[in-house]
Amino acid sequence: MSLRTSINEFCKECSYDVKAPGTWRQQVTLCEAKKCPLYDVRPKTTHPIPNSVRACHGVNLDFSQPLKVGI
Repeated sequence: MSLRTSINEFCKECSYDVKAPGTWRQQVTLCEAKKCPLYDVRPKTTHPIPNSVRACHGVNLDFSQPLKVGI
């Protein structure tokens, strides 16, 4: 298993809630565990996250996190 796959799987297991709105990558992008050693390298979506998903996860709708392509 590659390092990228291992990080993706770790973050998915830690952050993804199948019962919550949004894809696993959207939910991991919204992760706020800034003390996590994988925070800066966590997988992120390359597409805008719908306001309905952001609101459900308690993210300020005015907040716009820059998306990083290829991570």
